[in-house]
Amino acid sequence: MIVSRTFSSFFSVVCLALIMMFSADTAAAQEYKESYNSGLEAAKAKDYPTAVTHFNLAAAGAASEGDAEIERRSKSYVSQIEYSLGLKQLKAGEFDGALAHFENGIATDPSNPKNYLARASALKKKGEIDVAIPAFAEAASRAEAANDSKTERQAKKAIRDHYIFIASTALSRNGARTSRADADEALEALMMLQNFVTEDDSDVFYYYAVVHNVNGEYQDAVTVADQAMAIHRGSRTDKAKLFYVKGEALMSLGKNNDAIEAFRGALFGSYKASAEHFIESLSSTN
Repeated sequence: MIVSRTFSSFFSVVCLALIMMFSADTAAAQEYKESYNSGLEAAKAKDYPTAVTHFNLAAAGAASEGDAEIERRSKSYVSQIEYSLGLKQLKAGEFDGALAHFENGIATDPSNPKNYLARASALKKKGEIDVAIPAFAEAASRAEAANDSKTERQAKKAIRDHYIFIASTALSRNGARTSRADADEALEALMMLQNFVTEDDSDVFYYYAVVHNVNGEYQDAVTVADQAMAIHRGSRTDKAKLFYVKGEALMSLGKNNDAIEAFRGALFGSYKASAEHFIESLSSTN
């Protein structure tokens, strides 16, 4: 009888301990889910700082409870909110504040490529271009991993636009008297571009063709201009520059008939008058 009472007491203690443990686990699970729901409500009310606080608590609680789905959702919401808050500050010219939001978004959810792109844009607008270009490259890589083709294109375009601007400026600063030094500066920019973006681009080929013409490499200019035309997807007015640079190279090679044909493709927009002049001049010499 004494043994029975002892066993009964022990059993009661064990049961009580299990009940307390179960209750504690249930309370913990309930707490992070309540934080998650509170985050949703705060976000719906556009109280974003409060929403971030609740979602961070929910993510931490879900992680400790092994609830991967709530953890993922909570972190995703934080990342999206940080992105939105950062964009507002970026548009207002508050670059440091914007960067802080984008960095928080990246730290919370590294899989969201939009914060990487926005961070790179903020760095560029802040004037830190040497840091911004690798940041754009990272954004493109993250976007590719996330199958976010739009963000990937935007990141690569930002890199391309930067180096094309340098090349264009170098080749146009002295008008018709472009020097080899100008061409070398443009060539360096184009080669730097290809360190970050390897896809073929008609504008990049165009500036390569201009560089070849300046350096007297006329056949190379024709070849590159043809490559540009093969992949060009813009308007005829935009394509006129490709025909024009090809016409210049062919004219320098003494291939007048081919040059005339090329200049005919350049009879659009700002190239029209110059192309007409060369067609008339070359036709009169045939």
